[in-house]
Amino acid sequence: MREETPYRTYYSTLTRRVLTLIILATATIILGVVGYMYLEGWSLGDAIYMTVITLATVGFEEVHPLSPQGRVFTVFLITSGVGTFTYGAFSFSKLLIEGEFRRVFEKRRWEREMRKLKDHVILCGFGRLGEKVSEELHRENIPFVVIESNPERTETLKEKSYLHIQADSSEEEVLEKAGIREARILIAVLGSDANNLFVTLTARELNPKIHIVARVEDPQAMRKLYKAGANRVISPYDVGASMLVHAALKPTVTDFIELTTRLGPVTLLLDEVVVEEGSHLDGTSLRDSKIREETGAIVVAVRKGKDAAIIRPEPQIKLERGDLLVVLGSTADMEKLEELSKTPYSL
Repeated sequence: MREETPYRTYYSTLTRRVLTLIILATATIILGVVGYMYLEGWSLGDAIYMTVITLATVGFEEVHPLSPQGRVFTVFLITSGVGTFTYGAFSFSKLLIEGEFRRVFEKRRWEREMRKLKDHVILCGFGRLGEKVSEELHRENIPFVVIESNPERTETLKEKSYLHIQADSSEEEVLEKAGIREARILIAVLGSDANNLFVTLTARELNPKIHIVARVEDPQAMRKLYKAGANRVISPYDVGASMLVHAALKPTVTDFIELTTRLGPVTLLLDEVVVEEGSHLDGTSLRDSKIREETGAIVVAVRKGKDAAIIRPEPQIKLERGDLLVVLGSTADMEKLEELSKTPYSL
C-alpha cells in the first residue's frame, strides 16, 4: 500500500469533488427531463430543452405553457441547479486556495529542511537505480536530497515527499543549493557515464573532502571517474553478474551475504565503527578491548587512516583514534559497540 502524501491527498480530493459535481449535475438534468415528461406530458426533446434553459437561467420563453404543478417543479429545478452550481464554485474555490497555501507551505518546508541539512547525502539521478538508492537511504533514516531534471520523475519524488531539486546536477549552483559543502556523500547514478564524470569533477572541486560514489556502464570510463575524484566506482552489471554466478556456484556464500545485507532477511550486520578519541578502545590492543566479550561483535578488519584494511587483524594490533573497524554482528551487538567506541576510558 502506497503511503498517503500531501500531493496524493490533494489530487484525490480534487478528483472526488469533480466526480461528485458531475454526478449531481447529471442527476439534476435527468430529474428535470423526467419531471417535465411526466408532469407536462412533453416529448423528450422538449423536456431536455426546457431543463437546460431552466438550469442555465437564460430567461428564454417556455416551450409550452406550464401547469401549476409544472411551475412548482420548475422552481424546485432552478433551486437544485443553483445549489449544484454554488457547491461546485465553493468546492473549486476552496481547492484553489488550499492548493496555493499548499504550494507556499511546501516551499517553506523545503527551505527549512534544506537549511537543516548537514552531513547528508546528495543523490544525483532518480532513475530505476536512483529510486532504489533513495528507498534504502529513507529506510536507514539517512538525510538526503535528490537532484533530478526529469519533470515526470520529480512528480514521483513529490509523491514520496523526498527532499529534491528539479535541475541539472552538473551545474555548480545546483550542487551549492543542495548543500555540497556540508554534504558527507555524493552518489552519482545519472543515465550516462559522461554526466556522472562531469558531476564528479564539479563536486570534487566544490568539496575536496566529500566521499563520491559513481555509477559506470562502460568499463573504460571507470579509470576516468577515479581520476576525476570518485572514491568508489560501481558497475551494476558487473555486480549483478558476479552475484548471479555466486548464487549458482556458491549458494552457501550467497546465503551468508544475504544474512548480512538487505538482499534477504537481515539477522547479521556487516558495519563500520570508528574509534573515538579518549574512548575505551583508544590506545588498547584488540585483545584487551574485549569487543567480542562485551558486545558480541566480531572484528573482521581494521583500517588505519588511508591504509588498506588489515584483514583478520592480529590480537595484539593497537587500536587508535580514527581507526575504522569492520565488524560483524547483530543490531544489538552494533549498538553496544557504538557505545563502547565513544565511552571515555576510566580506571
